[in-house]
Amino acid sequence: MIPAILATFSLCFATSCSAVGPFKHLVAFGDSYTDNVQVSNGGIPWPDYVNIYSEGAVSIHDFARAGGVCSNLLTPRVWPSVLESQIPRYDLDTLIKEDGSTYILIPNGTYLPLPSQDTLYSIWIGTNDVGADALLNKPREGISIVNTTACVFDWVKALYDKGARNFLIQNMIPLQLTPMYSATGYTTKYWPLPHNQTEWSILMSELVQSGNELWAVKTKYIAPLQFPGAVFGLFDSYGLFKDMYYNPASYLAGPPYFIDDPIVQCKYPYEGSTWPVCVVQPDGVRNSYLWWDEVHPSDKASQIVARHVLSAMNGQGPFVSWYGHGGPADLVMNIGNRMP
Repeated sequence: MIPAILATFSLCFATSCSAVGPFKHLVAFGDSYTDNVQVSNGGIPWPDYVNIYSEGAVSIHDFARAGGVCSNLLTPRVWPSVLESQIPRYDLDTLIKEDGSTYILIPNGTYLPLPSQDTLYSIWIGTNDVGADALLNKPREGISIVNTTACVFDWVKALYDKGARNFLIQNMIPLQLTPMYSATGYTTKYWPLPHNQTEWSILMSELVQSGNELWAVKTKYIAPLQFPGAVFGLFDSYGLFKDMYYNPASYLAGPPYFIDDPIVQCKYPYEGSTWPVCVVQPDGVRNSYLWWDEVHPSDKASQIVARHVLSAMNGQGPFVSWYGHGGPADLVMNIGNRMP
């Protein structure tokens, strides 16, 4: 009985959200994959490409910061986390009027209205949470992938309580395919200490897929009940990057296609050496590469992400599923009408 009910939830949600979007404003949170201040892909971050590809129709408000995790209380780092830094910065940059309308500070010093129905709040987080110096090899006692994935819904609540109603959760890419975490990878500047590369790759695959599944279950079946009136998009970054990796001809310039070696490749010449030796590919071939460095997607990959996110913002695309409804009463009624 329970599986049948849950399946009905998913169908009901997806059907009810078939007309989602188009959105005119994107408010982004996350880590270096999204940060437009400290750019980590050798070009332009994907949110800025969304603005470009929409011909300015989508305004971008980027609070993501490189090195970030969902919460420094779960996986402590020195960089700005979502809950302890990015959300407070959003609070500083926004005004909520008595009627509940939200206005956000823009670079010219004025405030732009962010109508709830026209604004999508996105989060792309997890790479640092599950990575080296965190869950992969140095987890805090009592902290697991269950905690770091649940944290994203603390982000949802913080924004929901301020009037946000449309959310896009971008799941983790297959980090076990990146040069840093693949079975054929090597010691990098991000973690120069000796380690078992094969073990890392296996553990990373398990962490990423477990975390993504936890997000999927909660996004489909729990969050729409917990946050009445909210709409949730689940963006399949894992599926998109897996497709780019195994079908590069559909995405990258070439042949040849470079899915294992990054544009900026830094290797330690011998065990115990202090400084890595880096090889940087010229501009003319970079669109053939999936990775910028050992853990960051390339500018070309960011372009592809942007095009698919923009499609998602218009309620379309093969890598997004939408869930949500008017509230628990509607859900109960819809389930009751479909129960055998």
